Amino acid sequence: MTLPETFDPSTQKIAGTEESTTPSPSVDPNLLRLRAALSGLFAIAGEEHRQDRRTGARVYIFRGTLDRRAIAAAGRSAYALLQERFAPLGFTPLLQRQGDEDAVVAVQGTLLQPRLKTRWWLHLLLLLATIVTTTVMGAALTGLPPAEAWHALRTWNTARLWSVLRDGLPFSLTLLTILGVHEMGHYVAARLHGVRVTLPFFIPLPVSGSLGTLGAVIFIRSPLLNRRALFDVGIAGPLAGLVVALPLYLIGLTVEPAVGLPRLWMEMGIRRIANPPLLELLAPLVTSTADLDQFVFYRHPVALAAWFGVLLTALNLLPLGQFDGGHVAYALLGRRAWPLALFTFFALLTLGVTGAWFGWIVWALMGLLTGLRHPPPYDDVTPLGWPRLIAGMVTAVIFALIFVPVPFYAP
Repeated sequence: MTLPETFDPSTQKIAGTEESTTPSPSVDPNLLRLRAALSGLFAIAGEEHRQDRRTGARVYIFRGTLDRRAIAAAGRSAYALLQERFAPLGFTPLLQRQGDEDAVVAVQGTLLQPRLKTRWWLHLLLLLATIVTTTVMGAALTGLPPAEAWHALRTWNTARLWSVLRDGLPFSLTLLTILGVHEMGHYVAARLHGVRVTLPFFIPLPVSGSLGTLGAVIFIRSPLLNRRALFDVGIAGPLAGLVVALPLYLIGLTVEPAVGLPRLWMEMGIRRIANPPLLELLAPLVTSTADLDQFVFYRHPVALAAWFGVLLTALNLLPLGQFDGGHVAYALLGRRAWPLALFTFFALLTLGVTGAWFGWIVWALMGLLTGLRHPPPYDDVTPLGWPRLIAGMVTAVIFALIFVPVPFYAP
């Protein structure tokens, strides 16, 4: 998952804002300079200005039509040309599409996230802590109570500690490899687009009955300027993680079962897991079992950890706000992704309330906290292009093949 910059271009509305707007006086020197900067690129049909209440910055809004012939002749994107002309004036452009009109919003100042200072040792410390917590929870899947595992760690009981490592590390390393590759997919895609981004922060969760982690997250330090960057960064993580999770799942199905049973989960009423259609299609490549749902649950922890990796990929692909799926949905659909996010939010609440899985309520609330409406990028006009559109449609099919409404159940 990626967390973006704090500035939300969607707050720079063309009409219907909370702030009062007034016709821009012709004597305004900023207005005159911005008009001159738009010359040859944008035919102005209307304009207004206001002051942003939160930042105090002046905001100038121009409605009209981009001169696409002039832009094509320049051999650069419209947004790149606007940036080049606005930067010396001390303004940042936002390029939007409003119905049949184009809109250029000029915001005074530089709209960048302040540099987030992190230390390499913090990333390493969180990773090591998460290895410990996921190892303890992995050992619980083979019958070792978490309380005993924590006691072995505190007292440094070498015999018992060896049991914790032997039974828990396969689960831990499998799950964290999938999560790590997922986040590095975001990281590499962001760097390829020139976006400043942190290394992954792994989040340990030393809570009995959990996976031992809340996953991992990276923070974006600079804006995703256009839909192409938004799409690439959003889609890279889930696809990278899935490329690792699927072969690990098949390997886990071929390994001999670990000693013991996931007693802790059985005490919680869980006896089986639901394999999504994609895993049902792949499993016959390595096993002929007729009861795959129970087979994975009682098989080697590598298979179960990979199954969780696929589940987490599906959760991240939900088309909600700042989820990876929210990035991809907005890149594909633009503002039409907002009603889709609202539908997804209420669908998750319905699944949670009706007893399909309580976790859906948690994920719905996470989507609400990060914002259901995905903010538009600074350049909301440059088209995505056919290759990315096709990749987006393929990803939508993959999401349908790895999503399960009831992940856990009893026979």
